[in-house]
Amino acid sequence: MSRRIFVLGPVLLALVFAGACGGGGSGKKADFDAAQTLRQAAQAMGGLKSAAFTLKSDGRTPVLVKSGDMKLLRGGDAQGTLTIEQQGQNVEMKVVAVGDSIYLDAGTGGWRKLPKALAARVYDPSAVLDPQRGIAKLLTSARSPRPEAVEKVDGKDTYRVAAKLPKEQVAGLIPGINDDMDGQVWVNRADHRLVKVRGAFPEGQGAVVISFTGFDAPYKISAPK
Repeated sequence: MSRRIFVLGPVLLALVFAGACGGGGSGKKADFDAAQTLRQAAQAMGGLKSAAFTLKSDGRTPVLVKSGDMKLLRGGDAQGTLTIEQQGQNVEMKVVAVGDSIYLDAGTGGWRKLPKALAARVYDPSAVLDPQRGIAKLLTSARSPRPEAVEKVDGKDTYRVAAKLPKEQVAGLIPGINDDMDGQVWVNRADHRLVKVRGAFPEGQGAVVISFTGFDAPYKISAPK
């Protein structure tokens, strides 16, 4: 009996060790160049004609914009919905940005037209695809990138990169950011387009997650009537 235990012991240990190393996780070994991945993503996103994105808050975030679902054109026109905190309440607004104007409808009396420059204090959707102040600029400005994993997001193989996201660039996408953020970036392995970015606020104040789809889709956006 003791001899049988002696023989089986190493076999069992090997099986347990192999299960611990190879099972249970969807991510693969992170053996890619994180800095190059961000550069490729910035180039891919900087060349887009259009895109769609969703924004979600994870926890109680210290910014006015809590969530959103938008379609964007490179020239700055946009259409979708935003959820904004007003006097402690979340209010969903329809948003259409065309030219130098932005139209808002919070469901209380039809569309309200404002100059885009004034509305940008709360949120400016035209910044997202702008190469000088949008997502491409954020990717090239991210500091200390390091590889974390190769994993699937919505069925696509992606590279997950951890990096420090500078407040100046993040604030261009989400006004009200006052600190650098610990970020994670997911980049499509096949075409280098950005799939998702997550930025965590300091001191446990939650995080924001922006996901991108609809690349170069032929969106038609016009002022509401």
